[in-house]
Amino acid sequence: MKKIFKKLTLITAFLGLLLFQNQQNLCSVKAATISEYEEKPLTEQQNQEMVNNSDRGFRLELNLNVKTGMGLWGNADKTGIAQMQNAIATFADDNPRLAQVYFYLTDYKDKPLDQTAFNNMDQYFQKLKQNHLQAVLRFAYIWDDAHPKSQEPTTEQVVAHIKQLAPWIAQHRDQIANLQAGFIGAWGEWDSGARSRMNEKAILQALLANTPKDLFIQVRYYNIKSRNVDPQSSDWQRVGFHDDYLIGRPHVWNTAGADPNSAEWKAMAEQSQTVPVDGEMIWGSANASDNNGQLISAPLIAHRLAVHHFTSLSIAHNYKEDGKDYSLSAWKRQLVTPALLDQYKLPYQKSWFKDTNDNEISRSWYEYIRDYLGYRLAVKDISYQADGQNIDYQVNLTNYGLAAPVLINNAELVLLDESKNVVAAKDVTDIAHLQSLQILPIKWQIDKTLVSQAKYLAFKFTGYSNTGNRLANNIDFDDGYNYLLTLK
Repeated sequence: MKKIFKKLTLITAFLGLLLFQNQQNLCSVKAATISEYEEKPLTEQQNQEMVNNSDRGFRLELNLNVKTGMGLWGNADKTGIAQMQNAIATFADDNPRLAQVYFYLTDYKDKPLDQTAFNNMDQYFQKLKQNHLQAVLRFAYIWDDAHPKSQEPTTEQVVAHIKQLAPWIAQHRDQIANLQAGFIGAWGEWDSGARSRMNEKAILQALLANTPKDLFIQVRYYNIKSRNVDPQSSDWQRVGFHDDYLIGRPHVWNTAGADPNSAEWKAMAEQSQTVPVDGEMIWGSANASDNNGQLISAPLIAHRLAVHHFTSLSIAHNYKEDGKDYSLSAWKRQLVTPALLDQYKLPYQKSWFKDTNDNEISRSWYEYIRDYLGYRLAVKDISYQADGQNIDYQVNLTNYGLAAPVLINNAELVLLDESKNVVAAKDVTDIAHLQSLQILPIKWQIDKTLVSQAKYLAFKFTGYSNTGNRLANNIDFDDGYNYLLTLK
């Protein structure tokens, strides 16, 4: 790789001389290409920077009673913020950048939200921001699933709360990765009994009408979307999914049911290419009753995450709850190989199985899901051609992740000067739909006088948090910029 870079630097310098010597020498086009750009393995630090990428990967699970500011269940004796800090410490080694946040409106089931509720939500989101966490947000009323009707609001009250919450959601848009439909049923999970008692269409339509149009809404079951949203409307493209019952094998409680050959299953597979999908396994303690006493199969989970293009997965479930080791812990000891990934038709970078000295290294299923959940973008190759007036760059970007980077809303190719100031930039508008193993050619024709002012060609991509993300290439990464080439 060093030889390739040295060769490119020499070619670039040669072209620079041609460009400024005399116009007559510019008639013939000069060209250069770096191929196999993504094949140099990442360093340990670079791997850690990849885990820091936003809008993808493992997530926490947190809850808050918005009236009292306290947690619930086993955390009822702690403030919601104390619970958050405990969770961050517990999963520090996993470094999740997302947190599913349940805001329970239980105390307001028959009245408007007051300033106390908004103050508690504001303080909570301030603490999320301090810890660089994006929220997968869900509002709910019923936390006592043994007595759900005692905590259940009317449809009219839910719609009124949605309208009350609208300005708050808009204000905190940059901290919300996506919003789960919530509100109906125990934990906001839309169980069939609660759905039969509520006007679910009125609630979902109110949510779509009173939230930012660029904010995805995730629903628990596919038929929530198909029954309540017009496929011809722009809202159809806003509705994603969350599956809260992952056990590896298909189950009737899955978002699209238990039959991989069903129309719903296939529709979810297609639609999940362009919307975010969140998931969680059952609790580890439920393995005995719900999974025949077995740990959940890592390859089956990975395959399911790929088929329905999951962007995030709970790290709170089936890992190390109750002081015991469950499936995720076991996956750290279960090795994955290129042959196994090929068998399950799962994407990967060949260089992921090597260290920086080009030695083969062992990888676990835990590492695979951590690193490939959601998007994993890399530059495959770079080429350019220079003539008398312009330089034409082409950067071929590929995605090795299980899902498209659907929550990335800004990407640009930039020229930076020696002081890292932007000389010129090109917006990349179609990155969010870059599917697994597909290539996005980014073409940029730019005047050579601008190139002469620049020292670096770089790439930056961000979500609504405006945090720059790292490419899966062994290149410099600083202040959100991926440095592709040094031009002089």
